[in-house]
Amino acid sequence: MNKRMILAAATLATGLAAASPAAAQQWRWNEGNWRTIGTTRVDGRDNDVVQLPGVTRQREIRVCALNAPLRLRDFDIRFANGGRQDVRTRAVLDAGTCTRAVDLRGNRRDVTAVRLRYEPVAPRANRPLVRIQIR
Repeated sequence: MNKRMILAAATLATGLAAASPAAAQQWRWNEGNWRTIGTTRVDGRDNDVVQLPGVTRQREIRVCALNAPLRLRDFDIRFANGGRQDVRTRAVLDAGTCTRAVDLRGNRRDVTAVRLRYEPVAPRANRPLVRIQIR
């Protein structure tokens, strides 16, 4: 009985330790000083709104497709002051690629949400994972 409890505690501790670095990685700066602030998975719908936590005042934004190609029609950026910025892309993002860096209008805007309009390029088992990055 005691061995089972020790084994269960060790398994739980290992699982928590493995989950913590992944959560921390999401907010780290990566290539070109881009920071990931939100992700979503394309599930067949043609739009999603990604709510962004906290204050995210930055100058540029981009959207990336991670594991499958994605047809990104446009995305709308919502700001804390009620303003919006519509970005038309009409681009096909291959897996592992991103849109161009889009300058945010104004002086270091506080982004609160991003509304994405997209569709998967081909129906597959792998649904695209979308990552929103700022700098």
